[in-house]
Amino acid sequence: MPRVRTPLPPRPVRSNAAFARLCACALALASPRAARAQDAPLPGHHSASDSLAALRDVGDVLAKVFHREVQTEMVREARPGLSVTLLPSLGYNPSYGAFAGVSVSLGGWLGEQKTTQLSAGSLGASYSTTGQISVQFRSDFYLPDNTWVLRGDWRYLDTSQDTYGLGPSEPGRSAYPMDFVLYRLHQVVYHRVQNSYVYAGLGFHFDRYAGIHDHRAEAGEPTPFSVYSAGTPAQTQSVAFSANVLIDSRDNAINASRGVFWNGSIRSYQKAFGSDQDRQSLWSDFRGFVRLPGSSRNVLAVWNTLWFTFGNGPYLDLPAIGWDTYGRSGRGYLQGNIRGTNQLYTEFEYRLRLSKNDMWGAVAFLNFMATTAPGDGAFGTLDPGGGVGMRMKFNKRTNTNLSVDAARGQDDVTRWFFGLQEVF
Repeated sequence: MPRVRTPLPPRPVRSNAAFARLCACALALASPRAARAQDAPLPGHHSASDSLAALRDVGDVLAKVFHREVQTEMVREARPGLSVTLLPSLGYNPSYGAFAGVSVSLGGWLGEQKTTQLSAGSLGASYSTTGQISVQFRSDFYLPDNTWVLRGDWRYLDTSQDTYGLGPSEPGRSAYPMDFVLYRLHQVVYHRVQNSYVYAGLGFHFDRYAGIHDHRAEAGEPTPFSVYSAGTPAQTQSVAFSANVLIDSRDNAINASRGVFWNGSIRSYQKAFGSDQDRQSLWSDFRGFVRLPGSSRNVLAVWNTLWFTFGNGPYLDLPAIGWDTYGRSGRGYLQGNIRGTNQLYTEFEYRLRLSKNDMWGAVAFLNFMATTAPGDGAFGTLDPGGGVGMRMKFNKRTNTNLSVDAARGQDDVTRWFFGLQEVF
């Protein structure tokens, strides 16, 4: 089991954080302002009979508990702007000890709600008793009238993590503990193509892994990292510019009930830009959402990613499960448990509405992944995972849920995942 997972991003994360985090999320809504964050219905998500006045979230529950009035009236126009929720976080994981931190969740509209997609972002920082540090900022911001879209992934991680070699998951694989510091700055700017759901953009991608320590290699053993890298480099650097296409017709970027999302990116890493090697990579991220049955509020969601590399990239930059932007892929597996030169990933999730007021929900999900090892162009056997989860409405205005999922992978170990917002 890895000594650490990226602690405390507000989106779903791969950690065993205590329920203190969820309690902190709920208490953050105890303020009168948070309890009254009830504006116009979400476009394309709630019907007139399913308006915010008929829905309930954690803020409403706390208002009842503390005998505060629940404001159920609707206003005609939603106020543009991002709502900011401060979430103090406490937890414990045997891999890296107790940790404490703070995270800020952002959600709302940067323009008129009728013409602007919902924006979301998060900023988090944490420190563990074993001295590990995480600072992360992720953003999906849609500017007024969706004219521009800003998508960012900025990270500083001083962390430790086991790796398990390259290729499909196999029973009895050995863990190779590694320490490293990651500096990441990924930023893409998109411009809308006429009055459509299509956007085109340019991006910049910087990743530096410093202070790399492969403990078993330093003890004299051959390891996947030392064999692949023909040594044990203490630092690797990758710098690329990218061409990107984005299609987004979802009715809600945080919790969609219909529509599609597709993001394609071709990245060129060059020594002239500061990379260690010249190479290219291809990234494709597709998500589709449909109500099933069509007359219900239940949703079938599909997620597919393709992550291909062309040329020899640094070991820690190779496609790995759980290393997508929000660390959401592969519920049932530890981050980095499956790594290879190319990766295919598909997930199905059925989202069931349990209460008419939208306070409670449940999900069931199943995922599959396949990867290739260096020198072998064929994909190996499929690695399946799956599980079930519960949902509790955190903010009905943005349709944000608190999530608790239990999942299993090939090793038949149940792992718990806590988060704010849907996995995809």
